[in-house]
Amino acid sequence: MNLTRTFFSVLWLLSAVSTFGQNKTYYISTQGNDSTDGLSASTAWKSIDKVNSIVFQPGDKILFKGGETWHGQLFPKGSGVESNPITLTSYGEGRPVIDFDDAEGAGIRLTDQSHWRIHNMEVTSGSQPKVGIGRQGIVAISAKQDCADLKITNCYMHDIWGQLGGNTDYCGYNSAGILVKSLTHWGHPDMKRTRWKDVEVGNNTIQRMDKCGIIVLSCKTGMRVHHNYIEDTGGDGIFCGGCDYAFIEYNVAKRTCLRSGYPYIQGDDNWWPHTAAIWIQDAEGTIMQYNAVYDTHRQPGNGDGEAYDFDFNCIRCIAQYNYSENNGGFLLIMNRTFENIARYNISVNDQTHLVQMQCANTERNLIYNNVFYIDYGTVDLDFFCGNDNEKEKESLGAWFFNNIFYATGQSYFRTVYTSGEVIGRNFDETTQVPKGEMGKLFYHNCYFGPWKNGIPNDPEAIITDPMLVAPGTVSNGKLDNSPLKAYQLQSGSPMINAGIKPCNLGNRDFFGYMLKDGIPDIGVFEASNSGATADLKQIKAAETKYNDESNWALAKFIFPESLRIKEGDKNLTIATLIPLAKEFTGTITWQPAKGKSTKIDIAKEKSRQQFTLKVKGTKSDILNSKINVSLSKDGKTQTFSIPFAKEDK
Repeated sequence: MNLTRTFFSVLWLLSAVSTFGQNKTYYISTQGNDSTDGLSASTAWKSIDKVNSIVFQPGDKILFKGGETWHGQLFPKGSGVESNPITLTSYGEGRPVIDFDDAEGAGIRLTDQSHWRIHNMEVTSGSQPKVGIGRQGIVAISAKQDCADLKITNCYMHDIWGQLGGNTDYCGYNSAGILVKSLTHWGHPDMKRTRWKDVEVGNNTIQRMDKCGIIVLSCKTGMRVHHNYIEDTGGDGIFCGGCDYAFIEYNVAKRTCLRSGYPYIQGDDNWWPHTAAIWIQDAEGTIMQYNAVYDTHRQPGNGDGEAYDFDFNCIRCIAQYNYSENNGGFLLIMNRTFENIARYNISVNDQTHLVQMQCANTERNLIYNNVFYIDYGTVDLDFFCGNDNEKEKESLGAWFFNNIFYATGQSYFRTVYTSGEVIGRNFDETTQVPKGEMGKLFYHNCYFGPWKNGIPNDPEAIITDPMLVAPGTVSNGKLDNSPLKAYQLQSGSPMINAGIKPCNLGNRDFFGYMLKDGIPDIGVFEASNSGATADLKQIKAAETKYNDESNWALAKFIFPESLRIKEGDKNLTIATLIPLAKEFTGTITWQPAKGKSTKIDIAKEKSRQQFTLKVKGTKSDILNSKINVSLSKDGKTQTFSIPFAKEDK
């Protein structure tokens, strides 16, 4: 016998088992026995403890019997491999129930585990809330390493009462029906962090949950949250942070944000009252589409309450083809956002701040081809000037065009500048919004019905009945566009071929009809066979000009607004939000009040997302210095400064 060949054959077999897994199927029933092998329904295991004691291998399937209930917390071990995941699901009729009673933490939890499928499971607690106790449904944590390939589908989480605030790993934004996150700080570019990729959360139902429905954080590629139904959450419905080029689509969120904004909520002071139904933060290229949001609440302490939200550091994200009804607002656009688009959405009776803008108008956020309908209340287009009224009014806003604002009955739209804390906020409705122009503020919209303080300063305002089919019609609470054909245009509407052609228009209207002729209609509907033809040469020239301006604006936007430094620091690191486009060259110069400056060549830095300069002097000396950034592209150069913040961090 060739012992060497035998030895290596054994090694190969062990390697194959490790790589491809054992592909065993384990059964668990409340009528089972933990002393058996668990490999058939007749030899099923009995307890969660038995499952928690096993390190499962790639290809293994863990099947709980449908219709039966286990009390405890399920923390299975092991990871699958690419194309051979571990599956946790059911057998028989119905869903198996994991009831973790009054325990703290999750009903089902994975930690540093990749390649998993969790399907058709039910998780509940039912226990009344306790101060300091956070509770969760299904959780997957990337704590010490990157993780990938997770699918959570067709599960049901309900009656899980966590805590709206708190500092623990289970409270606040950790109290969720489904939570996928990194334990490291996902929102800070200077910190080493783990990440997720390829996460799918689909076809799940979450009802009666504190705080949130679904949260996914730090999934940089391959994230999709779709076809979920969320109802009755104390806080946010869906929140995805640090997820780039992701899709949040075909979800229904109803009666979210029910409890977050009450100032008398029990617990510690570390709770965040400002919540919204579906929102994103620290994202590039992420799309929210085909979602429906209803009845989002807004208590006195909740400054948000909107259906959708582009939050801090959203870059070129899109909200399109969504429906919003009777929420505490349609859209929030925070400051430090860039070229986000809200288009072809329908908003019916969204109240208080229909659109709140904390963004600067230089950040180029676009709101176009939407329909906003109200038949009760005074509804604001809200320019928020800050808690201390620190922002200049003329610097705020987004670009509105091709929208229909339709008010009927005893209802009013209003433009207003606001400031101060949520409770006791100040409203200034006498200051007029600056005159709009192509690419800034209100330009070429349709206004029908009363405005409390006069229509916005739109030099191409169209003040007429847009001739919608049946305005005021509401959806049926499902993802069904049939009732919403009421917001199409009647034949002969003055809105047909009346729109202006922007860049980045997209290619479909709300109902899926193609935008073919290059001259859009106003509103969410594009009439077919309108006979219009566009000047394609003119459109191409406008797009070229827009894209050039956009690239320059983004290159400046991604640098930090300010820098902070502590006493004794010798290295000053400048981290951009995203890498600087390779077409740009230039320099970064640290210029002290006295002494020699330090200059680095941007092109020679190893990482285009981080630049480090050597600095000298005391903290006071450094704070009185300047940081100048000079960027060049295609023979053009622009120079700007980054200010220092005056406090430690």
